[in-house]
Amino acid sequence: MPLTAADHPHYSQYDAATVDRLDGFYGRVDRRLNELIAEAVVGPKVLDFGCGYGSLTELLREKGLDALGIDLLASQVQAGKRRFPDAQLEVVDETWPLPYETGHFDTVVLRESLHHVVTEAQSGDAAIAELARITGRRLIVLEPNPSVLLKLARTLIGHVDPTLPAAEARRLVEAAGLRIRSISYHTAFTLPLSGGYLTKPLLPRSTPDAIWAVDDALVRAFGSRVAWRYLLVADK
Repeated sequence: MPLTAADHPHYSQYDAATVDRLDGFYGRVDRRLNELIAEAVVGPKVLDFGCGYGSLTELLREKGLDALGIDLLASQVQAGKRRFPDAQLEVVDETWPLPYETGHFDTVVLRESLHHVVTEAQSGDAAIAELARITGRRLIVLEPNPSVLLKLARTLIGHVDPTLPAAEARRLVEAAGLRIRSISYHTAFTLPLSGGYLTKPLLPRSTPDAIWAVDDALVRAFGSRVAWRYLLVADK
């Protein structure tokens, strides 16, 4: 039975409305990004660090993995629990070191959360080293790619959020003792036209699937100059 706002004192009506954007075209974009991550996951035990509403945690659960999603923001977790009642989502305190044994998870995923770790933890390098410690086999990072297009769009809509260039993410991950397996770039225009969680969508959910081929072709042609996200995969 779905949870109600009364069940959780920190439940936010803003988050209730925002998570419903997954019903629109952004839901399709979100799932494609989650599928990219899922393809890189190794082992059954996965931590979704900074899970937000939990769409990735839920996808991994659907694929039969033992996925745990954790986040500091109680309102987002509770909204996620309403939408994905079978997903294992938990609110955690901002505590370092993390309460998990060394190598506890086969894969640790940071979907659009590494830039927060780097800028908000007392020591970004130490925090990433801690994430590497609890990673048994693989670390996966999906981050906004701070291209000129992304920076311009954020300025136009007044969205303020720190960014982390792929080169800096590579440096931090390698400094934590991990080996970079790959860095790839994704989504040229489908993500911004979906509106994400922030702005009005410019494409309907019923947009034909052919749009993905065009989107992928632009990224292949122009790479990081047009990509809105990069995916970094690293191994122990």
